[in-house]
Amino acid sequence: MKKWKKTTYMVAIYLFLLELRPLEPFMTAYLTGPDANLTLNEVATAIEYFKTYSALLISVLMFMTADYLLYKPNIIFLTVCSGVAYLLMTGTPSVARLRLSSCGIGAIYSCNMIAFSYLYAKLENIEQFQMATGIVSAAVQLGKVVGDFLAQAIVNVTGGIYTILPYCNVFSLLLATIWACLFSSVEQNNDRLNSKGPCEDSSLLKHGVESKMKHFEQNENKTKFDKEYKTVVFFSKEIWMNFKSSYSNPVVLKKSLWYITGMAAYIMVLANINVLYSYVIEQPGNHDVLANGVAEAMVTLCGAASSYLIGKVQCDWTRYSDMFTAICSIVMGVLIMSCYFFDRLIFIYLAYILFGLICQMHFVIIYTEIAKQLKRQCYSLVIEFNYFGSLTVVTILTLLVIQYNFMHISIPGRFMFVGGLYFMLGIIFIFICLLEIRKNKILY
Repeated sequence: MKKWKKTTYMVAIYLFLLELRPLEPFMTAYLTGPDANLTLNEVATAIEYFKTYSALLISVLMFMTADYLLYKPNIIFLTVCSGVAYLLMTGTPSVARLRLSSCGIGAIYSCNMIAFSYLYAKLENIEQFQMATGIVSAAVQLGKVVGDFLAQAIVNVTGGIYTILPYCNVFSLLLATIWACLFSSVEQNNDRLNSKGPCEDSSLLKHGVESKMKHFEQNENKTKFDKEYKTVVFFSKEIWMNFKSSYSNPVVLKKSLWYITGMAAYIMVLANINVLYSYVIEQPGNHDVLANGVAEAMVTLCGAASSYLIGKVQCDWTRYSDMFTAICSIVMGVLIMSCYFFDRLIFIYLAYILFGLICQMHFVIIYTEIAKQLKRQCYSLVIEFNYFGSLTVVTILTLLVIQYNFMHISIPGRFMFVGGLYFMLGIIFIFICLLEIRKNKILY
């Protein structure tokens, strides 16, 4: 087997195990059941907020450290934290234990991003990024759907008892931790201090590294604290310069801005789709039967298939990716906005399935096009920062549209709002394409 395929399948299996968490579809039912015995209000206020804020904090720590620790230690640490978090949920946990566990669960979201960073750092040929991303993204979706089916089977067999589900999560994360330990380490890139690239073309890295090191060597009599302080300052400046030079690349900048907004909108859809289902069936004269499990399974399976297939598409994405982004954004926007008008679940299910298919396909291209522009020590910095940005946008939108609802938006209106975000992104990228075409005509 080729080396890049071996690395890809190693990461794919890890993320499959990471997403194989049967508790997730029944998390609220477990927390409000006899084991945890919380109210719905306590789940929303005491648990979910901790999960969101911990995910924000962890994403900051990861984009500052993962590129320098070379990913594998971060992956193992985050996976262990997540396993311990679910272990705290077993038995009859107190509210304090559940709050602490929710902080650990927030680490799972960063595991996914660091695993992609590790994948890109191990692949030597950027032309392999697209196919590798497609395979790994498909594995993520398959892990989710297998976890959902396993959860439903366990609940059916036990007669609606959820007690065993946290233990299943712990076991799956234990396997993921063991598998992550088998990852080969990322070798320190020797051209880190002398190669040129989007993340390294800075005055600090060109001229400052040697002078800094000489300065440290000439002051050997200084205290250990002073040396450590100077090292921290040096690497803090290097992180800043890498950050600034990465986002000065127009491809990284525009794709990252789409990702931050698009991922935030995607998370909003996932968080509100079940609420919309319940809203629709409660309307007078509606006799639809909920089939949420089937719909989620179809969304996940279609997302896995589209991720894998788009990874095999041979195309000059440098030239056509902006138009692809524009088309996908507009179609996703129309599909989500259409949920505002539907009063039958079957049409909402269909729109949601098509949305999931297109969204997962487009994420593969976004990840790939960003990663192709980066050097090894910038993968986690950019990918994790983008994720941090999307979580920040989600937090703001949740406060404005749901928690305080200053604009008095109804439940279906949330989907009009989110769909409008996607539609706006599509229009922006159409203008970007037109500007690029005009620029090329002037040049030639």
